[in-house]
Amino acid sequence: MKRFFFSGVILMVVAGGWVVRTFEHETKSQNDGSAVKQLVVEGEKALNIGRYTDAKRVFAEELKLNPQNIQAEWGLKKAQIRESLSGEEFKKAVDDLYQQNAMDGHVSLFLGEFYASNHEFEKAQSYFEAAIELDPSLAEAHYDLAAINEQQGNLNGARVEYLKAISLSPEARYQNSLATIYFKQKQYEAAVKAYGKNLEYPLSSLASAKIFWRLGYLSQALNYQKEAVKLLENELVMLKPENQEAWFIEVDPEKVIKLATLEEKKSYAYLSLAATLFLHGDAVEAERSVQKSSQLALTKQASINMLLKTELDTLMQGNAEVLELVEIFKNRYL
Repeated sequence: MKRFFFSGVILMVVAGGWVVRTFEHETKSQNDGSAVKQLVVEGEKALNIGRYTDAKRVFAEELKLNPQNIQAEWGLKKAQIRESLSGEEFKKAVDDLYQQNAMDGHVSLFLGEFYASNHEFEKAQSYFEAAIELDPSLAEAHYDLAAINEQQGNLNGARVEYLKAISLSPEARYQNSLATIYFKQKQYEAAVKAYGKNLEYPLSSLASAKIFWRLGYLSQALNYQKEAVKLLENELVMLKPENQEAWFIEVDPEKVIKLATLEEKKSYAYLSLAATLFLHGDAVEAERSVQKSSQLALTKQASINMLLKTELDTLMQGNAEVLELVEIFKNRYL
């Protein structure tokens, strides 16, 4: 009788242990599945807002957990192509994707971006619209559609599409582009308000300063430029994903300057600040800010100087009081 009881206890313990292990195994499997699913969602979100480096990292991480995940494999392929290829090589790779799945919104988006880069705007628009129809959550398609509207002078159409992109994902560059439309339409109050929605995004601070250049309010411009420099010199702020992205600053409708590195962005900010300081009568601090730019020793410095010259000529032309000082600053430092 005792032996039977003892055996029963052993049986219960063993059985109980099996139940515990089975439960733990099932829970772990469920958790792993949730993690994988979450990574897929995270990767798709990164694709939808054009953060292809992040998307590539997420999908690669997911494939380590589940090498048979077809969705992750497809997402990684799209992210790699968009991140690393350009020109005809990019077009060929995207055509291959299209043959594999013509109903993928990102593939239509990529085709639209190829045609837009070649100024074939009608073709680009048709692909962007197809991308939106295939994937209504694709914010980047609205953003790109807005950009080609803007390039063709359809500012109202661009504003509508930027607003749609923002409604899907309030990215800093989407908000910044919308504010620039207001600026071009001389809706300066709306532009400053839209730029102000971007916290810790130095490009918006610099753009707000340009509005006050135009209006002749140098003190306000100075405050925004100082804020931009402060943000650019803050390592933690500049590690934020939106601050890792390149800046594209329009010189004229046919020319855009790309500032990709932190040093290029700093140089543009230092010189913008120097110009305002000089026009405001503080030549000593202006000189110091110019020196900070010079110490960066950039190969792209001539393009940055040209950009600032153009902005000063355009934005200060209505302010007769500072035109002479503008010429002195340009001749001395640019």
